[in-house]
Amino acid sequence: MYLPMNRLPFLSVSLPEEVKMYHYSGDFEGELACIHRWLKKSLPESQRKRLEIQRIFAEQLLSDYELTETQFVSALRERYPAVPDHIADLLIEKGNLDFILKKGVRHFQYQAITNACNRHGDEMMAFGDPEHKAADSSQSGHEHILAMQKEGSLSYRYEVEEWIKLEPHAERVGETLRLWFPYPVACDTQPADEIKLISSSHPVTITGDVHRTAFMEVPCEAGATYSVRFSFVQKAKYTDLSGHTPTGLPAGLGLSAEDLEKYTSEQYPHIRFTPTVLALANEIKGEETDPLLIAKRIYDWICDNVRYSYVRDYLLIENIPEFVMVNRYGDCGTMALVFITLCRALGIPAKWQSGSSCRPDGIGSHDWCMFYVAPYGWLYCDPSYGEGAARSHNTVRREHYFGNLDPFRLVASNEFQQPLTPDKALCRMDPYDNQSGEGEYADGEHNIFFGDRTHDRRVVKAEKL
Repeated sequence: MYLPMNRLPFLSVSLPEEVKMYHYSGDFEGELACIHRWLKKSLPESQRKRLEIQRIFAEQLLSDYELTETQFVSALRERYPAVPDHIADLLIEKGNLDFILKKGVRHFQYQAITNACNRHGDEMMAFGDPEHKAADSSQSGHEHILAMQKEGSLSYRYEVEEWIKLEPHAERVGETLRLWFPYPVACDTQPADEIKLISSSHPVTITGDVHRTAFMEVPCEAGATYSVRFSFVQKAKYTDLSGHTPTGLPAGLGLSAEDLEKYTSEQYPHIRFTPTVLALANEIKGEETDPLLIAKRIYDWICDNVRYSYVRDYLLIENIPEFVMVNRYGDCGTMALVFITLCRALGIPAKWQSGSSCRPDGIGSHDWCMFYVAPYGWLYCDPSYGEGAARSHNTVRREHYFGNLDPFRLVASNEFQQPLTPDKALCRMDPYDNQSGEGEYADGEHNIFFGDRTHDRRVVKAEKL
């Protein structure tokens, strides 16, 4: 489970055909045995590193997708008794159901059930009640958007608690445990002087300025819950783009040469200007020359052509933007990476931002992005919220999330694919982001990985300012 950050770019190295045949047939035991044989050979170092990453892929896919199609349909029927036997085919056709083959048979993650209910509950209800109609959401959720437009900004102060609890099998009582909790990062919308640690179950150190964490290094205790509580202020400013006219200015005018290079460049293994990316980018751009309108075309393409769906863990996807472009479904982070990649391919600076959707009534992981266009500077974009608005024909929300966000955010990461501080010695569950916490033992040999712990959080207080 050792995967240093500097090995991630080797995901772009090709695998031996034999390994790929086992992988795509879903014979992961066979794939692992094949990888083991190949690693005994004399290989170029790049191929060796790629195979070591693929071994992690195979091990995790083997354990992640445990739900058979029969079990999936049965679980849906507990809530929607009239769904047909071929409901999985219908949801796959709509682009809202991720699956893999295990020895030629479809298997799903357990979260596929929640995803199907959230995205297609009304349709599945209609199988048993043809008169059932979905609520009209085309005019809902405008209150905070209208307030931002009127007042120019909207701010909230939050108090949040997070905790991590190890599963009994992962507890090594008395050994030194290292935990990284997501923590608010100082940025334009989160003032540094408003970010405050309130309490923690054990001593913590606040670390990092890109992936911000509350870092805990303590002896493991049987049955312990490790937690942190903090407060922060989120200030969302409104930028009115409705009167935009082409300026003729280069997109990156005003950025330093270093930042212009950084945010218009490739970032292997995912932000790559492959033939697929370049062809789509140029097709979307067409004859348009204005950077803001080109970025809007990219946003609109995602809203109209990609359907929101939970997907496998990012660690297990070889090229995230191409996965979404080709399969036409993805979640908030994968959609954000499509926007970033297409913008950069066309010379528009773009970057990652993420953390949580943080509302008075709940909190959950969320990703979005930023792009730079002169003379406005850095603007925001939330393609997954835009896709949801497009699906419900909510024009106000769709237009808002190109250029603007809302105050319902906790920003914990300002960049994509960066090391934690201190760096994690063993493989991270998410080497690209910082949302659900990470852990390991200080001996460098025992990881806290998928299935070894639970991470949860809650909004303790939320106050409109």
